[in-house]
Amino acid sequence: MAGPTILSSPSPPSEEAGTILLETERLIIRRYFLSDAPAMAETGNDTLVTANLRAGFPSPYRLSDAEAFLSTACKPDGTAYPQHNGIFVKPLTADNPSPEPRFIGAVGIIPKGDVYFRTWELGYWLGSASWGKGYATEAIGPFVRWCFDTWPGLNRIEGEAYGSNEASQKVMKKCGFIEEGTRRGAAEKLGVLKDVVNFGLLRSDLEGVKELVRDS
Repeated sequence: MAGPTILSSPSPPSEEAGTILLETERLIIRRYFLSDAPAMAETGNDTLVTANLRAGFPSPYRLSDAEAFLSTACKPDGTAYPQHNGIFVKPLTADNPSPEPRFIGAVGIIPKGDVYFRTWELGYWLGSASWGKGYATEAIGPFVRWCFDTWPGLNRIEGEAYGSNEASQKVMKKCGFIEEGTRRGAAEKLGVLKDVVNFGLLRSDLEGVKELVRDS
């Protein structure tokens, strides 16, 4: 049986821990270090955050959970895909006067297999202290464009949000994603059935949101 089809890149990013994938005006998106665990645990241990995520993200989110996740996320898998990355506010700025980048959340992709190998699923979250500041749009817009630019064979990035998570839906729309439908009652979170709203972004869709994605 043939293995999964891996999309090639003419200039793949290094798989080394800490590799910076891209920067925006205020943010850095980079691969994780194992030492990111304390900041990840502190930011992710927030029921406002976990309420919008899948059950695979534990709540409470302890240091041991972050360490276990990073022990796998920091290992190269040979694809160079941007599956697990942190979002950081740049240091020595108005938003972060500290000399060190400040962790505020995560962004990554899940590659699809079989006949869907040209499709990736987007995932992201931000600590609630960073909500309402435009960080999500500033991170997601450039990140998805960078993915398309770096992997020419990638044709589609898709995402989803619970029907109750209107903020995440707005972020994807601002970044050019098209709302494609709702799976009614498709998920159960904390004993409550939830609708799931589906979004998709094709490479060809970016032409209409070129400036928005770059400048968000």
